[in-house]
Amino acid sequence: MVQNFFESRTQEQLLCYSQFLQIWDAIFALIYTLMYASWIMYLFNQKRYFLIIPILGMLADWAENYTEILMLKTYLNLNPISETLVSIGSGINSFKWILSSLTYLIILIGIIITLKIFLTKFKKVDE
Repeated sequence: MVQNFFESRTQEQLLCYSQFLQIWDAIFALIYTLMYASWIMYLFNQKRYFLIIPILGMLADWAENYTEILMLKTYLNLNPISETLVSIGSGINSFKWILSSLTYLIILIGIIITLKIFLTKFKKVDE
C-alpha cells in the first residue's frame, strides 16, 4: 500500500510531500496541541497533568512524520520499503489517534462539567 502510494506520484510530488511533512505538518501539530492545551487549561485549571495527552499526541504525530520521511527516502534511493518500518509507522499512527480521541474526551468531559457547574449556579440564583 505504501509502495503503491509512492509509485503513483512523481519524484517532484514526493519531494513536495516530504517538505510538507517536515514543515507544515509539524507546525500544524504544534498549533493544534496549543489549542487543545488552551482548552484543557481553561476547563481544568487545577489539573494540568491532562496536558500530557495532547503533548504526547503531538510527539506521536512528529514521530509518524519522521517514519514517513524515512520510508520516502528509502523509496527514493530505490530500496524496498521495510515492512517493519511500515508497521512501526502504522503503530505510531494508531497511538496518535488514540491520544487524539482521549484529548477530545477530556475536553468534552470538561465542557460537560463546566456546563453542569454553570447551570447549578444559575438555578441557585433564580431560587
